[in-house]
Amino acid sequence: MYHANPLDIHESGTGEDTVAKIFESLRASIISGEIAPGQVINSVEIANHFGTSRTPVREALLILNQYGLITLEARRRPRVAEVSVKAIRDLYALRTAMHAYISEAIVQSAPDDALRTLRALAAELVERFAGQSNEQHLLNVETYLATEARLCGNDVVLDVLDSLKWKISWFRRLGLMSREQLGVLAEDRLRVADAYLERDARLAEALNRSMLRKAGQYCEMNFVRSSARASK
Repeated sequence: MYHANPLDIHESGTGEDTVAKIFESLRASIISGEIAPGQVINSVEIANHFGTSRTPVREALLILNQYGLITLEARRRPRVAEVSVKAIRDLYALRTAMHAYISEAIVQSAPDDALRTLRALAAELVERFAGQSNEQHLLNVETYLATEARLCGNDVVLDVLDSLKWKISWFRRLGLMSREQLGVLAEDRLRVADAYLERDARLAEALNRSMLRKAGQYCEMNFVRSSARASK
C-alpha cells in the first residue's frame, strides 16, 4: 500500500514464491474476517494445503507477526491477533498525529501536478462511490492513501506507514463502515485534497484531524456493535 515489499527478502529459495503465497493467502483471510481475531492458525494444515514444509509457513507467520496481524508466543500455537477498542483508538491516534506532519510536508514540497493527480483520485472516490461495492471503494481509498503518503517525501514516515498498512486495512474492514459513513469520509478526503492544492497547510491538517477522528469513531462504534452481536 505504501512502500517496499518486505517479502522481497524472504522469497529466495522457497520455490515459486511459496512464502509470498502463504503470506498473501493468510493476510487476505485475516483482513476479510474469514479467520477471526483470536483464532488459532494450524501450521501443519497450511503446509499441507500449499504442499510444502513448515519452514515457509513459519517465515510467512513471522511477516504477519511483524505487521501485527498475528501473535507468536513461545510454546503456543500462532493466533490471529486480538482486536480491542483500545487498539483501534491507539491506531487512529497515531494516524492522526502522523497526518498532522504529512499535511504540512505535502503543502510545503509536493509539486502542483502531483497534487492535481491526488485531487483527481479524491474526486473519483466521490464520483464512483454510488456504483461501487464497499470493498472496491476501500481498495480505491488505499490507492489514494498510498499516493498521499508518497507526496510527503519522508522515507521514515513511509516505513512507519508500511508497517501499519495491513493493520489499518484490517481495522477498517472490522469496523464494517456503512455506506453513509464511507460516503462522508470520501467527501472529507476531497476537501483535504482541495486544501493541499490551495497550499493551505493549516486547513489540510484540521480537515485530516477531523476526518480521522470521525473514521476512528465509526470504526470503534461499529466494532463494538459487531462484537456485541457476535457474543449473543
